[in-house]
Amino acid sequence: MSNPLNQLQSLLSVRSQKNMSDMVYEKISMLIQNGDIPEGYVFPNEAVLCEQLAIGRSTIREAYKALELSGYVTRTKRGTIVNSYSTILEATPLKAVIRGASGEDFLEFRLMLEGQTAALAAERATPDEVRQLRKIHDELVEARLNGNYDRIALLDRNFHEAIAAYTHNPLMITCMAAIAEACETQTREDFSNLSSLVDTLDQMASMHHAILDSIRNQSPGEAMTNMLNHIAGVA
Repeated sequence: MSNPLNQLQSLLSVRSQKNMSDMVYEKISMLIQNGDIPEGYVFPNEAVLCEQLAIGRSTIREAYKALELSGYVTRTKRGTIVNSYSTILEATPLKAVIRGASGEDFLEFRLMLEGQTAALAAERATPDEVRQLRKIHDELVEARLNGNYDRIALLDRNFHEAIAAYTHNPLMITCMAAIAEACETQTREDFSNLSSLVDTLDQMASMHHAILDSIRNQSPGEAMTNMLNHIAGVA
């Protein structure tokens, strides 16, 4: 296995306006999530690590404290040790796990979560909530006609978050909130890479309309199918 500190040095060579301890925390946590720093790995002592990374003692101590609070490491007399994957998952916010997930894993999670949210929304959404969902859909169609692509990405996020909210299940709402930013970012990236954006936006609007209709008609099975087709189609 290559020395993970070499990768960390490379990542930190690009300076930013962020606080340095925050940068060290983000880069180490990313390397742990990716498996580049494995469980059980013992970091060098502070003096050695600070010299290798050209950072101060206070910086590494603040980063270590944040890593420990987030569940990534345990600090003992032996040194700072990377926790097991299961320990990290128990302590790490879902949003952080999602950031480190592969595209395939993210898609599987979306299909599982959003298929069910659509089905439950079809069972539980109130008439006022259905009207609100229709309003978001109409605004998305208007943004499509006006070529306001930034607003389309935001409205697409709002549409999916609203459906999760209409399940009235706090766990589903929280999970959707955790992935919503990643979904919006992915949508914006997809827009920038598409050669035929108009056709894709028309397809998105059509799929949203089908989901809306099935929720309005209180058809859980149809709502789930339409949502799964939508997510798989976009992917």
